[in-house]
Amino acid sequence: MSIPIAFIICTEPGRLEAQSLMLAESIRKFCGELKDTPIYSFHPRVGEPISKQTQKAFEALQVNHQQVPINQEFHEYYLANKPLTCAYAEQNIDAEILVFLDSDKCFFSAPKEFLLPVNCNVRLRPEYGQGIGSTGLRDSQEWYWQKLYEVLGVKREVFVETPIGKKRIRAYWNSGLVVVRRSAGIFTAWKENFEKVMRLDITPPQGIYFVEQSVLSVTLCALEENVEHLPANYSYPLPLHNRLSTELQIKHWNDIISIHYFNLFFYNDWNTQIKKLKKLNINSEKYLWLCQEVVRLKMPRVSVLHRYMLVVRRMEQKLQNFNLDINLSSWIEKMAKL
Repeated sequence: MSIPIAFIICTEPGRLEAQSLMLAESIRKFCGELKDTPIYSFHPRVGEPISKQTQKAFEALQVNHQQVPINQEFHEYYLANKPLTCAYAEQNIDAEILVFLDSDKCFFSAPKEFLLPVNCNVRLRPEYGQGIGSTGLRDSQEWYWQKLYEVLGVKREVFVETPIGKKRIRAYWNSGLVVVRRSAGIFTAWKENFEKVMRLDITPPQGIYFVEQSVLSVTLCALEENVEHLPANYSYPLPLHNRLSTELQIKHWNDIISIHYFNLFFYNDWNTQIKKLKKLNINSEKYLWLCQEVVRLKMPRVSVLHRYMLVVRRMEQKLQNFNLDINLSSWIEKMAKL
């Protein structure tokens, strides 16, 4: 007999271990009627296993962790883990609804919207900003989307509005939280399309990084699924709070279902960065719990100089288009290691 719903995450050695542990702990503590939902953690590549300490913590949290060589062909591209793992889960976990979660998530209330209504096969969030997305025919990035549409057989145009800047762009959804009805075969279609695009070497203007996410978006368009958007308090992009459209900014921590924190807790100044978020009331026991977990799990590892180095490196890449070769980022990187 199939279970109603299951959570899927990827955990590999290193920083993902602490992130996956905090995610699992938040589910067990705050998810109400869904707090006992089975959690399946996958280590999809060959290599050293996760630490014994993490394995024991997973056991205590009743997380089913297994290392399975799911990602072999695209071993060097870690984001390939997502579509390949999701398809594996779809074919091997007997649940009516599957929820894929990036590890840099944390829950604070029951995600009742995960329980899909009969007429809906998929729920997720729009990508936060335009990124590699296209506003349409006059956009410089339109060629990439048209190529994906051609290769994957999209016949109907779909547009979404970004939470940052309220831009109307071709359907582009965030792949860090995806809720699907298993019987619809969406994850398997995502995997097959991803493999096709990778083998054809079709990449976005900014490089390979967003292939899996854009292919998921185009897959949903090709399947002509009735995509429903999760509310703004799901996978709330915490570090982007100040950039969100005003009506989408959450004012009280207790109104958040889950957060997406990206690299926020990777840096030693994480608490200072949160306090810079405007009009967000952090006077909450849930926020205090989060702070305690970040410290207990020793998540901060890197000097803030590393963040500046990444910003400078992006600027250097843009300047290279004008034949300007500036290598300030290497100096910053050396300083960050001091």
